[in-house]
Amino acid sequence: MTPLRPDELVITGEVATPGTVWCTSALHARACRPLAVDYVTRRRTERHEVRGVTLYEALTAAGLALDPARKMDHLSLAVLAEGADGYGVLVSYAEMHPEFGDCGALLATWHNGQLLARPTLVMPADRRASRFVRQVHRLHVVHPVAVQ
Repeated sequence: MTPLRPDELVITGEVATPGTVWCTSALHARACRPLAVDYVTRRRTERHEVRGVTLYEALTAAGLALDPARKMDHLSLAVLAEGADGYGVLVSYAEMHPEFGDCGALLATWHNGQLLARPTLVMPADRRASRFVRQVHRLHVVHPVAVQ
């Protein structure tokens, strides 16, 4: 795979078009209206304003590689969001899907008035920012092995 530019992220794994690359400006062109996000740190509550594209929308655009023989196969998917620093967070597809968990997982392209070089995964419903991933460079879609 061609190395990514500093403003790009790639979608890999179990998608219809592995290697789909999004640049931050293309994601930002699809961004939703500003959203206020509150979270608690060890010392205080913080409020930030973000804009971006839902993680669900970005993955839908890449298409999911689903097995039609498996009932509701999309609900057994998960996405690993990886930051350039190596930090990663796993989010289930059902958790982000509008008809199920609808957690609002967002690839923020804009943060407190600044356009970001790469998106930050923001989990607006979380009380803590532990699942926020800065400088997302890869979204890897996986089908965890079913427990028998």
